[in-house]
Amino acid sequence: MKRLAAYVLGLGVLLAILLLPATSWDSGTVSDPATDAAITSYAADFDLAVDGDLTVEETLEFDFRTPGKHGIFRLWDRADASAPHARRVVHDVSVTMDGRDVAFELLKEDHGRVTDAKIGSAPTTVPTGLHTYVIRYVIDGVIEPGTETHQRSQFYWQLIPSGWSQTIEQSQLTVHLPADARGTRCFIGFGDGQPCDRLSGDGSDTLTVRTGELAANTPVTLGTGLDLATPSAGLTLPWTARFDRVLGTSVPLLALVLLLALAAAVVGAVVSRRSWERQPGFPLMYAPPDGLGPAQATYILRETIDKEAYVATLMYAAEKGAIDLDRHEGTWTITDKSGFEGWAGLDPVTGGVAHLLGGPGTTFTASPKDVEAGKRLKTEIASFEQNARDWATRAGHMVMSGLGGLGSTVILGALAAEIVVAIWNPFSMTAVGLVPGLFALFGASLMARGSGTKRTRSGRDLWSRVGGFQRVLSTDSSKERFDFSGREELYTAYIPWAVAFGCADEWAAKYRTETASEPPVPSYFGNAYAGAAAGSYVSSMVDDFSSTVDSAISSYQATQSSSSSGGGFSGGGGGGGGGGGTW
Repeated sequence: MKRLAAYVLGLGVLLAILLLPATSWDSGTVSDPATDAAITSYAADFDLAVDGDLTVEETLEFDFRTPGKHGIFRLWDRADASAPHARRVVHDVSVTMDGRDVAFELLKEDHGRVTDAKIGSAPTTVPTGLHTYVIRYVIDGVIEPGTETHQRSQFYWQLIPSGWSQTIEQSQLTVHLPADARGTRCFIGFGDGQPCDRLSGDGSDTLTVRTGELAANTPVTLGTGLDLATPSAGLTLPWTARFDRVLGTSVPLLALVLLLALAAAVVGAVVSRRSWERQPGFPLMYAPPDGLGPAQATYILRETIDKEAYVATLMYAAEKGAIDLDRHEGTWTITDKSGFEGWAGLDPVTGGVAHLLGGPGTTFTASPKDVEAGKRLKTEIASFEQNARDWATRAGHMVMSGLGGLGSTVILGALAAEIVVAIWNPFSMTAVGLVPGLFALFGASLMARGSGTKRTRSGRDLWSRVGGFQRVLSTDSSKERFDFSGREELYTAYIPWAVAFGCADEWAAKYRTETASEPPVPSYFGNAYAGAAAGSYVSSMVDDFSSTVDSAISSYQATQSSSSSGGGFSGGGGGGGGGGGTW
C-alpha cells in the first residue's frame, strides 16, 4: 500500500511539472503599439464556402515613417476562444508588395501556436512612404454549431485581429457567406466592445463592415447565424489550446508518446526488480559468523556502510588489543599498541584501519577544529567504505545487478530530462517528458544504496546468519533471550557489533534485564568515561567520536568551499486571432 501511495504521489509530481506550460498560457495575441508605421487602409475580403473553408484576401496600405525597415509580418493564432477544441491552421499563403511578388517565410512561434509570415528580406530595406501588401490565405472548417436556438450554424470571426501593432486609419471588410446572414452582430474592441456603426447586409449573403480610425491592438469581430447544417470542422482536438504545449496537436502522436512512456515505466520496473532481493529468514544466532568483523557484517546486512561502522571497527580493534582509545576534552587520540602483530588475525576491513596509524606507538589525534585531521578522516572513511565493498566482491558474496553503479546516474539523468522537457519544451509537447519521467519513477529504487549489487548464494547465507545475530542483539529480551550467566564478557565483546548494527541501547537493555545489573565498561575505554552512568558510555562514545569526526571533516570542507567557485456573440472573441507589424 505504501509503495502504491508512493507511485501515485510520484506520478502526481511528474504530471504537475509537465503541466507547467498550461498554467502560463495566454488567451490571445497582442503586441506592443508601434509608431514606426501606420496602416492607412485595411481592406479584406472573406469568402466563406459551404464546407466551412475560409479564403481571405487582405489588402494593406502601409505608411513607413521610419527608414531601415525590411518589411512587415502577419501573425495567425491557431487558438479560437469561441471554439476551444478547434485549431485554426492557416495554409496556402501568398503575398505581393506593390503588385509584385515579394520574398517571405513562414515561421512557427510559441511552440507552433502562432504562424508568422515574415515578409521582406534582411539584405534589403523598404523605402519610406506608402506601400501596398496583398496577403492571401486559407483556413479550413471555420463554421461552428450555432449557440442560439434560431441558429443552426454560425460564423464568428475577428475580421481584424487584435495583434496589429499599428493604428489603422480606415478599414473596409467584406464577408461572402454560403447562406443568408441572420442576427448579425459586430463589435470594435474587447469584451462587449463598441457596436460597429457601419454594418450592412444583414439578411443577405454579403456583409460589409466599414470603420474609421482604430487604435493599435483593436480587434473588429463579426458574428452571424447561418441557416445551414454545420459542416465538418477543421482540425479539432479532445483538449483545448491551453494544453497544446503539453499534449501537442496530434492524437496519434500523443498515443505513441503514451505507449513509449508505458514501455519506459515497464523497463524501469523490470530493471529495478532485478536489483531487488527477498529478505531471507533470520534464525537466532548467538555469535557472529567466524572471521567476520563488524564492518563486513554491516555491509552484508545492509549493502551499505557508514561512519558508525567505522567507529564500531575502531572499538572492535581496541577490544582485540590492536589500539587504545582515549578521549580528553573533546579530543580523541588513537594509539597503535603493537603494530603488525596487534592487527594480525583481524579481518581485512578492520586491518585496513591500521592505515590511519604508522606502526607501534604511533598516534592519531582528532579534534573538532582540526582541519588536517578532518582531511585525513574524510579520506580514511572513504577508503574504509571501499574496502568493505571490495572485500564482498572478492569473497564472492556480492555481484553487480541492475544497472550496477550507474543506477543513480541514470535515474537522475532521466529526472533531469523530464525537467528540461518541461521548462524548455524542445518538442513543443511536454508529454514527451513522461518517457524519462516514468522510467525514473518506476526505477527509483535504483538510487537506493546497494541497488547496484546483489548477494550471491554464499552472500545470502551470510546475510541470514548476520541478520540472526543482529536479531539477538536488538530484540527485546522477553522475545529473544540471551543467557549471560557465566559469560558477562560477551557483552563487552559484542558492543562493537551492536554499534555497527545501530542497536547499542537495546543490547545494554537486554543485559540489564537478564542480569539485573548495569552493563560493564570495556577496559579499552580506560578513564574516558569514568563516572558516567552505567550503560550510557556506549552511546556517549559513539556520539562523541562521531561529533568529533563530523566537526573535523566540516572544518576541512569549509576550507575547500571558501577557495572554489462562452454562448452568443461578444466582441474580442472568435477565430482569426493574430496580428502583425513591421520589422
